[in-house]
Amino acid sequence: SSGINAEWPLRPGMSEDGFKTWMSRKDGLPLGNLPYLVDGDVQVTQSAAVARYLARRIGLMPSDEKDLTLCEMVEQEVYDLKLRMSITCYDPYKSYMPGAPASEIGKHDYDFLKAAFEKRLRERLEQLDKLYEKGFLLGSDESKICYADFLAYEFMDHARAFCPECFEVAPNFVRFMGLFEGLKGVKEWQNGEVYKAGQYINSPMAKWAK
Repeated sequence: SSGINAEWPLRPGMSEDGFKTWMSRKDGLPLGNLPYLVDGDVQVTQSAAVARYLARRIGLMPSDEKDLTLCEMVEQEVYDLKLRMSITCYDPYKSYMPGAPASEIGKHDYDFLKAAFEKRLRERLEQLDKLYEKGFLLGSDESKICYADFLAYEFMDHARAFCPECFEVAPNFVRFMGLFEGLKGVKEWQNGEVYKAGQYINSPMAKWAK
């Protein structure tokens, strides 16, 4: 047991009820944005802050300085790629919120951006492949699993659906993804009704969504 009694919203903005719940919470949260985590009297927002908080709470944050630095580098690599994919899939010149203005002259070149993302993804996967030669980032044993492994798997699972051919250059990383999917609880969660009902990559207004 993790010892965490937390409120963690699943896809809060994808339904009218979810949006209302989010808006009722927003003003009471630090920085008022998504995702958010409420654990007792602790309120956390921002993806990286939530990931690090949970890692510390459940023992997935390395204590060794060298290992921690490696985790932080992989974490930031994941967030860099995630931003690039978001820029590719979402038109920044459109208006996604009621009352927000849209650009009259901006043009979102999806095909150009996707080609650039695919090139970058292949390059970075080749580098990550070297780091995952042992299985997990910090070693071959499941006891070595760290929070960066969770971040890497979650995003790359999305990226693999978006650009499956890019993963041909990274056999070690693909093997890691298979190991991760075999972890106790992960397979059960992915086969569960809650996960299947809420599974998506990007929101419906994106150029590419799943």
